[in-house]
Amino acid sequence: MTAPRRKLAVVAREAGVSVSTVSKVLRAYPDVAPATRARVREVLRRFGYPVEDPAAGVRRDESALVDLVVAGAGRSWAGEVLAGLAERVRQPGLAVVVTTVSPGTPVPRIWLEQVFARGTRGVIGLGADFTDVQLAYLAAHDIPCVLVEPGVQDVVSQALTVVLDGSAAVPVDLAG
Repeated sequence: MTAPRRKLAVVAREAGVSVSTVSKVLRAYPDVAPATRARVREVLRRFGYPVEDPAAGVRRDESALVDLVVAGAGRSWAGEVLAGLAERVRQPGLAVVVTTVSPGTPVPRIWLEQVFARGTRGVIGLGADFTDVQLAYLAAHDIPCVLVEPGVQDVVSQALTVVLDGSAAVPVDLAG
């Protein structure tokens, strides 16, 4: 028989962290140090919380979604790439989730939280500035990430192939 569940405040006190840190570990947020995450997960297990594999929430292989993050969606090259990608993903039965950001502005933190919540097959960034935390999260969860610089032509097939193969645990940079 497992131990009865304790409140998160008790788990936090036992692990020597804040309640918000325990919550971040439970939701697999990327901004928790690995040693802290391991300590909190051990206390959670001891107190009867089901602690899944850290990548379980991502569901990469099950997802039919491909994330496209575009900096400056009004630019003509972005429209061409989006049209090509939309055509290409119809064949394997995938869908594209488009996130737009202003050029030179980092991808917002909420984007990563949404990716974790819904899962993704991979990420294609068109001129987008990802933070080190976001890139580390994608790599840690084996989510392929392809970074495409503005103006690079004929990259849709190559980028989608990398995403669908799952062969890029670290960002692939398709620069012109």
